[in-house]
Amino acid sequence: MKLFNIQDTKRFYETVDACEGPVLVTSSDGRSEDFRNNTLLREVLETASCNGGISTIELRVSHPTDMRRLINFMAGSYFGPLAEKKTA
Repeated sequence: MKLFNIQDTKRFYETVDACEGPVLVTSSDGRSEDFRNNTLLREVLETASCNGGISTIELRVSHPTDMRRLINFMAGSYFGPLAEKKTA
């Protein structure tokens, strides 16, 4: 999943950290690393982006719940927060 123009990095990191499985990002040398709670990767990414947010990032997730969580994050960035559907 490729994400663009992430301005609310704090909320984005909270969303990523809440994921159940690995959230993989591929580094420039071709290695895949888990982006959850990875301060070093986050600092490198923010330094590379010149507008204070994240201009583009490509993530891979394996859990459907994590994919939904990231889609809700992006939809919420445009339309406001979306509530997670609760099941009884």
